Amino acid sequence: MNNSDRQTLIALRDVSRHYQTGDETVKALDGVSLTIEHGEFVAVMGQSGSGKSTLMNILGCLDRPTGGEYKVNGHDVADLTPDQLAALRLKTFGFVFQRYQLLANLTAQENVALPAVYAHTPKEQREQRAAELLDKLGVGVRMHHTPSEMSGGQQQRVSIARAMINGAEVILADEPTGALDSATGVQVLDMLKQLNEEGVTVILITHDAEVAEHAKRQIHIHDGKIQSDSADGKGQTSSADAPKATPAPLKPFRSVSALVSIGTALQSLKNNWFRTLLTLLGIVIGVAAVVAMMAIGEGGKQQVLQRIESMGTNLLLIRPGGGNNRNSGDTATLSVEDAEALAKLPGIEAAAPERNTRATVRFGSRDFRGRARAITPDYLVVKDWSMSQGTFFTEDDMSSLAPVVVIGQTIVDQLFVNGENPIGQYVFLSNGIFQVVGVLEAKGAAGGEDMDEEILIPLTTGMVRIFGREYLSSITVSIEDTDEIEEAEALVTQVLTQRHGAEDFTVRNTASLIEAITETQDTLTWLLGSVAAISLFVGGIGVMNIMLVSVSERRREIGLRIATGAKPGDILQQFNIEALVVCCLGGVVGLVLGGTVAFIIGQMNIAIAYSLTPPVMAFVSAVLVGLVFGHAPARKASRLNPIDALAED
Repeated sequence: MNNSDRQTLIALRDVSRHYQTGDETVKALDGVSLTIEHGEFVAVMGQSGSGKSTLMNILGCLDRPTGGEYKVNGHDVADLTPDQLAALRLKTFGFVFQRYQLLANLTAQENVALPAVYAHTPKEQREQRAAELLDKLGVGVRMHHTPSEMSGGQQQRVSIARAMINGAEVILADEPTGALDSATGVQVLDMLKQLNEEGVTVILITHDAEVAEHAKRQIHIHDGKIQSDSADGKGQTSSADAPKATPAPLKPFRSVSALVSIGTALQSLKNNWFRTLLTLLGIVIGVAAVVAMMAIGEGGKQQVLQRIESMGTNLLLIRPGGGNNRNSGDTATLSVEDAEALAKLPGIEAAAPERNTRATVRFGSRDFRGRARAITPDYLVVKDWSMSQGTFFTEDDMSSLAPVVVIGQTIVDQLFVNGENPIGQYVFLSNGIFQVVGVLEAKGAAGGEDMDEEILIPLTTGMVRIFGREYLSSITVSIEDTDEIEEAEALVTQVLTQRHGAEDFTVRNTASLIEAITETQDTLTWLLGSVAAISLFVGGIGVMNIMLVSVSERRREIGLRIATGAKPGDILQQFNIEALVVCCLGGVVGLVLGGTVAFIIGQMNIAIAYSLTPPVMAFVSAVLVGLVFGHAPARKASRLNPIDALAED
């Protein structure tokens, strides 16, 4: 291609780049004007500190000039958005670095294919293209090896292949032979010459005059200014030399898909598995604590409610004592006559007086301590209990003070271990002999208490033979219509107050009791959940901390991804997704662990209740933790200066 046929690719006019160091202004570039045309092979020479690396960073759109005008294919770089600059780095420029800048955890093929990820090249195509380039550069046999398994020359060839993967118009080679032996350096320069012969513009940054001799044009730079140009001044251009045609709009590439970012995140987490484990730990403990604590709290609530509901929801529970003596079973304010008066009220189905205590029942050489209740036949009505064997005592038994007893299934199991039929057997109770006339239907446990430890005797018999005093522990009243329980409660309170001349008793309906206990248990459950949620919050802080450490450790990787075409949004998305993946994995493991812990606790006879809400809330919270606490590190990564990042070891 003749010089007259070439079109301007790069045009700089009075470009400067100044840095402020304290009170001193460092002029890394000072009024540089330069034109580079398509297909040129240019060497920019200068000693360390001359400004040649700053010039390369500006040419490659890794940095912006402080002043002047820089155009690439007619596009004024000053007018481009960060995404449009990323598009230039992705398709127009390819970087070859002195220290190769390969990602240590990726194979040669994966390193070469990296820029193609941001160009949205399908996976099969980019892998095939990477393999072809590696074969072309003579390192195809090493494509599945990591950089640590390759020589310096092989790594530099991989770096060149990476620069070519997206069909770059310009190869920016920064001291590409600086870390190589002379023979390998010559091979690399020959590759650059070959690329130039194929139409690729090559800009070589070097301090070595012998290396610069391989280029067709040499530009010397000193103290931020161009000292000489072998193109006899053709590179010193004015604005009139810039192309006048309006360039085609530069369209930024869309962000990489979330699926690709997830794959990148998983690979990164796998490569740093110990750090990932530490990050997961906080989330796992937090989610597991929420699940286990809520299961325990819900189990305790249901246990108490089961016990109350087993009594029925249409009941009024009347206890002796009022004021400071509330709920005192030893207060003699309730009598059998009170129960009889209440049973006659409208809307009352039955009123069951009761006196109770703990007592030991014995049969032969075996005994058991259960709950002894002196009651009336109405007890079965208000408790909605039925018999499994025998009969319940009758009004005749009440009148005759009959020494008969009805027992629960637990009493049967403990006393009649040899399979004896309990009906008709005689047992000792409080030094008296009672005949078993019936066995209650088994109800099992409720609220942590065995419902089948019952020892029921006629109220009259109990008052004479066991208790000796005629006052009641309680009266249980059943209401015909549950909807009228509030009116019935008011009527009962009125009647008893009139009879006693004072409100020396307490009345509670089971519906209000259930409501009060539910509210209390819900408060305790959410308190437990809140304590567990704090650990989840602390886990989130741990995620942010570890992710910030990760960003600091991976600055070079981030800088390289930006240099190879990643947009700030791509970096932001990648690190956001990494945090999200960590929290999702931690959430899943935490759910399993929390469920397992709850199951083990349940085997210790501690009430446990599983529901869908706590695990869902815990998992959603873990996801939110990933989004919230992962954003700050991700934002920091997306704003990282690629020049500073690439300069790190």
